[in-house]
Amino acid sequence: MTSTTEPRALATERCVRSATALARQPIVDRHGRAYGYELLFRGAGPIAGAAAGDRATAGVLVGAACDIGWTALGGGRPLFVNVGRGMLHDPVLELAPAQATVLEVLEDVDVDDQTVQRVQVLRSLGYDIALDDFTPGSSAERLLPLARFIKIDVLATPSEQYEPLVARLHAGGAVVVAERVEDGALFARCVDAGFDLFQGYWFARPAEQQSLDLSPHRVVCLQLIALLADDEMDLTQVESLVTADAALVVRTLRMANSAAVGAGREISSVRQAVMMVGPKVLAGWVALMLMAHEPGENPLTAAEILVRARACEIVASGRRGIPAGVAFLAGLVSSLVDLGGVRADELLDAIGTSEDIRRAVLTRSGPVGGIITEVFAHVSGQHEDASISVQLAHLAALAWYGQLRQLG
Repeated sequence: MTSTTEPRALATERCVRSATALARQPIVDRHGRAYGYELLFRGAGPIAGAAAGDRATAGVLVGAACDIGWTALGGGRPLFVNVGRGMLHDPVLELAPAQATVLEVLEDVDVDDQTVQRVQVLRSLGYDIALDDFTPGSSAERLLPLARFIKIDVLATPSEQYEPLVARLHAGGAVVVAERVEDGALFARCVDAGFDLFQGYWFARPAEQQSLDLSPHRVVCLQLIALLADDEMDLTQVESLVTADAALVVRTLRMANSAAVGAGREISSVRQAVMMVGPKVLAGWVALMLMAHEPGENPLTAAEILVRARACEIVASGRRGIPAGVAFLAGLVSSLVDLGGVRADELLDAIGTSEDIRRAVLTRSGPVGGIITEVFAHVSGQHEDASISVQLAHLAALAWYGQLRQLG
């Protein structure tokens, strides 16, 4: 069984926030009404090489599912996600919700028998398929019977070809999208040619979507995947590993909150969130996080966030009727708000915490809110005469962190 102690030390060496990695551009109908949105990668740094497209897709999927939410991004409208050959054949792609996702096969994918078979499988799973920058005569012709949406680059296509091309695609039952519509005259020409949907700067430029966009440490992700793959998975060890990384905590809660929609359930602990997401689904999303990006570093902030949350947990464990897991989670959220620059209401809404945790974070009321107030005042040096239990909890949390540093 993989040890769960080493990644804790490494996890504290990372910043809890990173740059927005996601932008959204509307796809509109003939009346300018939003039909759906294309999601675009906007990472903090350049990416290159054969894996660049896969990393971009992974970043988009993680941002949509774990940081913002499919419903918040789409508002009930479909989200188009660019997919290259590598990601197209990766099983993790199937983590995206079929009812909300259109898989947009990029124009540089060489369509062979294997690709056709894979797209057939994805269609059988409920995904709609779009072909990006379709060119007549290319290998993408083989996917026409499977694609619902066909995108045409109207700047790269001679205007005299619009009408016959649209008529041909309509005959096959496709919805035809005009891409790169950059002025009103071109829009009018595309409408006259029979295009169904439209996308381009004439309507809107891609808009960055602000998100929590947290970055778990790579080693923690690897360790967690190993634990989740074990047939005799130890839930306590999984919980311990997740709670060692603030980013993993928030993302796991975000996924659990999506799973709980409509079930009338509130999340009060990391363990509950892990159980709601399920080991296989969680392992898949953690794998996507690995593909998406490497985080930056800010060890002081990350360390203090974990120490504060751990101290709240220790204090609660010594007081009757206060669940330690609730105190840890409330302490972690409050620390992210105070030290990580995260808006409390956005974070609480994203992870769907219980009312007790919400009150504790927003108003510092109730027994858990009292613990947060005591711990944070003492840790920040504002209350040197804190109770013995708080002082000892802080020392224990610091010792815990020190041990993890040595192990790492």
